[in-house]
Amino acid sequence: MNVLYLALGFPLPAQPPAPSDIMQLMEEFCRQGHQVDVVAIDERKHGRPTRLTREGPFQVLRVRTGNIYDVSLYEKGLSLVVLPWLLRRAMARHLPERRYDLVLYVAPPVTLSRVVRGLKRRQPWAKTYLMLKDIFPQNARDLGLIRNPLLLAYFRRQERRLYAASDTIGCMSPANVAYLRRHNPEIPAERVEVLPNTRRPGPDVGLLPPGPLRERYGIPKEAVVALYGGNLGIPQGLDFLLDVFEANRHRADLHFLVVGRGTERRRLAEALAERRLDRVTLVAPLPRPDYEALARECDIGLICLDPRFTIPNFPSRVLSYFEIRMPVLAALDPATDFGDMLDQAQAGLWCHSGDLASFQRHLDRLAADPQLRARMGAAGRRQLETHFTSSRAYGIISRHIPPKRPDLEAPCPATLI
Repeated sequence: MNVLYLALGFPLPAQPPAPSDIMQLMEEFCRQGHQVDVVAIDERKHGRPTRLTREGPFQVLRVRTGNIYDVSLYEKGLSLVVLPWLLRRAMARHLPERRYDLVLYVAPPVTLSRVVRGLKRRQPWAKTYLMLKDIFPQNARDLGLIRNPLLLAYFRRQERRLYAASDTIGCMSPANVAYLRRHNPEIPAERVEVLPNTRRPGPDVGLLPPGPLRERYGIPKEAVVALYGGNLGIPQGLDFLLDVFEANRHRADLHFLVVGRGTERRRLAEALAERRLDRVTLVAPLPRPDYEALARECDIGLICLDPRFTIPNFPSRVLSYFEIRMPVLAALDPATDFGDMLDQAQAGLWCHSGDLASFQRHLDRLAADPQLRARMGAAGRRQLETHFTSSRAYGIISRHIPPKRPDLEAPCPATLI
């Protein structure tokens, strides 16, 4: 079968050396005998032209677009508005005769609805599958990032059109399914299902004793290290993490490590310097193999979400913690069911973001009990292998692949999408 994946981001062949989680899912499709084409953006700031290349098992069309990451909200919004036109033009030029059985795409952005609707008009037999990773524009509204009612109405209209164009919508958790159905009752229940974030688990070697990587970054070997690895943006509610750092500033037995990129990274760095929080080490983004090697010398995995969210969030970075048997300590918004999953799996502890006293009790408990950390880390690895693997996600999505059509080998009319 021919599969098309519309990607907002897709790693370059050598960046990073290890594949991303979504790339691992696409590789699973290839291992199952499907041909996968990828249409991915390549931001203007990189200075590269639109091109069609063969990258390992994939045929990849990288489309020059506006800048989306680490730019102002105005520039990002404008780039997302014109994105469908750029993708449609590039696909019409470079993939005019490709015919697909299944079209996969991630939201946000919701502006891909025009591309999806165009594909359905051109190839009505193809099944369309939306992997819903965040609920936009409500998430931006919750955080006060979009206040203009006209802009909110525009993106809400695009969101509904994307849902309408999708034969199936895969949500990250049961709470996401319930939210989507409650706020979009026009979507038939049979078109919505749980499709969790996934990855292909690596070798189960677990955490490692303190070693040379701690020394390289000036992290005390005798301290319990709590790692925050991931995006450093407004959705993460990093002010609460700063409160945690401040509350533990004089503890020699505990150290914090922050690794990541995002719009709030500079503000975080300035706050750490201004407050002289010496028990915190801020490291620039690392290639995935380097990050995971450093993470294996840590002890606790931190997750933080902004308490203003009214939509359920399910942080994908927990899978990297689960993979290396790292127990999780999470500060969560009240809408998510992520804490329920942690409790059921017995893979970590959590509280609501802003509840510093509860967070501190959990932190003290984990820091003082290496056996508890080991039990929770092992439970997280089992949870990953049981519920969050790429092969399981493939099994969920593949149920929607239509029977092979005998006419799919015929060329597709080279009309505009």
